[in-house]
Amino acid sequence: MTLRYALLLAACWPPILNAQASVSKEQIKAALVFNFMKFTEWPADQGNGPLVLCLANADRRTEAAFGQVNGRTIDSRTIQVRPAATPDVGACHLLYIQDNTARELLERVSASYPKVLTVGDQDDFTDAGGAIGLVELNGRVQFKVNMDMLKRGNYKVSSQLLKLAVNLR
Repeated sequence: MTLRYALLLAACWPPILNAQASVSKEQIKAALVFNFMKFTEWPADQGNGPLVLCLANADRRTEAAFGQVNGRTIDSRTIQVRPAATPDVGACHLLYIQDNTARELLERVSASYPKVLTVGDQDDFTDAGGAIGLVELNGRVQFKVNMDMLKRGNYKVSSQLLKLAVNLR
């Protein structure tokens, strides 16, 4: 129940300063990604330094939304948000891929960097080999999970979080 409450709050995160403000889809996606990071046990071989969240093909609105995640901490590890550069993708803990070139980039990342947790916002992201896909269903941002990709990267994701997925593949 606590996780459900946390994810519900994530939809309103970052804090809204006045009643007139609205939360964008990009902010909701950034909050969901933050929660994915928070409820994931990272493999021991990935060190104890900062958690690096890389953005691929992100537009300005997405960069701004994810900028609010930058500097936050999870279990004493600071999150560093930065643009993804193909040669440096191996240094990313999580790669968020935005736009329709996801399949192409995802294939390269999966082949060369199988330990990078991939999240994208295309409807077929998990079918294409991504670990977590953000989808809009009935006007709400929800997510799909590809368990094979989570196992391949040796990630342990909270079972409570997995229960909230619209499908497990």
